[in-house]
Amino acid sequence: MRRDEVTLVVPRVSRRDFVRGAGALALGLAAGDRLFGPVAPVGAQPSARASMQIGWFLNSQMAGDVVGLAKGYFREAGIDLTIRPGGPAIDPIQVVAGGGTMFGNVSSVAVLVNARAQGLPVKAFCTAFQRHPFAFVFFTKSKIRTPKDFEGKTIGIQPTARPLLDAVIRKYNINKDRLKVLFVGGDTTPLVTGQVDVITGWLINAAQMEAVQQAGAISYFRLWDLGIRLYAYTYFVTDQILRERRDVLVRFVSASARGWLYARDHPDEAIDHLLKMTTGLNRQSELRTWEEVVRGGYLTSVTTKQHGWGYMDPKVWQDLTDTMRALGQIPRPVSVDEIMTDDLVVTAKTPNV
Repeated sequence: MRRDEVTLVVPRVSRRDFVRGAGALALGLAAGDRLFGPVAPVGAQPSARASMQIGWFLNSQMAGDVVGLAKGYFREAGIDLTIRPGGPAIDPIQVVAGGGTMFGNVSSVAVLVNARAQGLPVKAFCTAFQRHPFAFVFFTKSKIRTPKDFEGKTIGIQPTARPLLDAVIRKYNINKDRLKVLFVGGDTTPLVTGQVDVITGWLINAAQMEAVQQAGAISYFRLWDLGIRLYAYTYFVTDQILRERRDVLVRFVSASARGWLYARDHPDEAIDHLLKMTTGLNRQSELRTWEEVVRGGYLTSVTTKQHGWGYMDPKVWQDLTDTMRALGQIPRPVSVDEIMTDDLVVTAKTPNV
């Protein structure tokens, strides 16, 4: 056993256990409780305890922070970090805003804009994914060439994806009266069985995409490529914690960057660490998903090459808030300064990648 493994003590918690405990998590666990977090070696005194609420069950798409825990990067930065997995009954924004955890992570940043517009004092401070993997997927034989070709088709979406579809409809002047929308679950079966002509999903989800590809060649429109740009796996905090615990957050950003970049370069090891922390996951599926993240370049961009890992382009946020306001999805305009800051990334001097 390697030395870095000796200092990591985590319970193996199943997804069923998380759903069963969703109510307790939503209210915020007591400060002494821990789900995923390192136990410091004898004699070591971490300078700060921190907890993070993520938006879904722990899986390969959070490999960076999993590796950061397993390799001791957070501990080296003086942070005793606990990751609290989420689930369908847990809203990370409400948990963080209510003081249940120090900060959180969301899979899509539109929810942060909406929360800020509704009066919750939350702000993004860095992002793991430089573009969102959400896409409209269809069989190549359908001869869909542009979003305008959605007219006359049946689109299968998850209910939470309705605002994204509305943004595409507006941007590409699609006649929504000629569009049939069907709410579907999280798998791609409706497309395979012909219930829908187009389905929404995450391109990095290996299991979903492989299920479709077994039925025929596929094409897709990535939301980012359509000009509706969102970040994914984005870290956020309340205004108060940003003011009062800035030093801890800077150290977190630095350690998290180390974890994500190590996971990028060592995918097999990253998945091994993940499987030690949770149960119910298929190793090959999780590995293929993580490899899609790396191969697709989701962790880096022109922005990160210039400014460092985790840096966010303010224009992406401005365009998003403008679009949401124009569609009537938020009650008031939200300025870039209200909803995001790159100050912590700049201070942490994360690697240009």
